[in-house]
Amino acid sequence: MVEERVFSAEVYENDKHEDWLILLHGFGGNARTWNKQIDTFSWHYNLLVLEMHKDTTLEILNLDTICELIHNTMLYHNVEKAHFIGFSFSSLISLRFAVLYPNNVSSLIMGGGVVRLSLKTRFLISVGIRLKHKVNYMFLYRFFAYVIMPKKNHRRSRTFFVNEARKLGHKEFCKWLNIIPQTANSLEWLNSLNKDISILFISGSQDYLFLNDTLKHSKNISNSYVEIIKGCGHVCSIEQSEKFNGIVINHLSRI
Repeated sequence: MVEERVFSAEVYENDKHEDWLILLHGFGGNARTWNKQIDTFSWHYNLLVLEMHKDTTLEILNLDTICELIHNTMLYHNVEKAHFIGFSFSSLISLRFAVLYPNNVSSLIMGGGVVRLSLKTRFLISVGIRLKHKVNYMFLYRFFAYVIMPKKNHRRSRTFFVNEARKLGHKEFCKWLNIIPQTANSLEWLNSLNKDISILFISGSQDYLFLNDTLKHSKNISNSYVEIIKGCGHVCSIEQSEKFNGIVINHLSRI
């Protein structure tokens, strides 16, 4: 395997356990997105925490290429099968991965879950794509962050993601922004999803941009569940990390 065809990853092995969790950060994030989860989850599972914005030499990415790189990364680290925990946009990456590589997926858990992009979200993305070479990408990222996380109690999460996005760079921002419209037909390929795979969506009650669509479309996905954390915004894994972690551990213990 060619090394450049894998994602960078942080590995946390636990000799007491065989099961693996693979953590996928959202658009603009990185492994630090999961700082409030790593200590807790590493007590119960082996962890593979991907850095999908780092060290990829491919000039053009698409959704299926990302899934191929994830699969290659699993092979590189000798991980045959895993529970996937995605966040926000990586919910769609996780779902697509489960369609393409069902034998490598034990279950799916999505924080700030996304099943389908609403018309409002698609409009915002289309504006971003048109302006990506005309304005500073951080202006666009801050704008998206405020739309997604507008309230005072979202401030810590919003600030964290904006600060981490500064490390992204304009080129990488554009490369990943171009991928988002490829998910527009997600409901079509979700029909091919293995019905035996358990799927949990964890959302904040104040996730104004994605929650309604998650509630609506998850009803059509077999073996799927939605947990809502009250008084919480989109980034529930940071804003109410203890509740998020508890929901994940309890869910996995029942599978």
